[in-house]
Amino acid sequence: MAIGALTWNLSLYLSEFYQLRKQAWWRQLKRELKREFRDLDPNKMVYNMRGPYHVGSLAFGETPVLSVLKILDTLKLPAGATICDIGAGRGLPCLVAAALGYKTIGLEYFAVYTERSQRIAETMQVDATFVSGNFLYQPLPQADAYLVSATAFPEETRARLKLKLDEQAHILVAQDWILGPPWEHERMQKLPVSWGTAQFCYQRKTADCEANGGA
Repeated sequence: MAIGALTWNLSLYLSEFYQLRKQAWWRQLKRELKREFRDLDPNKMVYNMRGPYHVGSLAFGETPVLSVLKILDTLKLPAGATICDIGAGRGLPCLVAAALGYKTIGLEYFAVYTERSQRIAETMQVDATFVSGNFLYQPLPQADAYLVSATAFPEETRARLKLKLDEQAHILVAQDWILGPPWEHERMQKLPVSWGTAQFCYQRKTADCEANGGA
């Protein structure tokens, strides 16, 4: 990892430590993530699956805890609402939201990730479920809001995923992706991620589309 990336991630950790060090769930989350995932290299896993051209295209960093908390505060979902994270990675957004009382579902291609994320959820005793497989070839679970880290998704993947979201979702927070009709873009929020900063786009299906029962 480059010096700049190390410095950036250290600054993210120090910010979290300063603000959340007294939160038992945060301390447990950091401990369990380190224990479960320290031996995995996501870029190597993508290389083995798709070849060198695609390295980084599926493993594109992570939304840190403080950014997840900001997203949740902005969404203002009711207590107990269900959140689905599409492309969940290590499951951090799901685990954070579940620690705060939400029900969460994480979709992630690699089973080795979902198995470890599920163990963390069980250890923390939070309501988070992780499902492995290609989300383009399985139904999206029902949820009150969907999170998508779409920065590195190729256009073909975005187009196919949009069709599924158009059909089922109502509230969406997409990283670096404005979907267009039938979605109304409500606001954009620049937040830190593990590799720098990203624009989180808050979108809601338009009233006309909702009244007609879908896209």
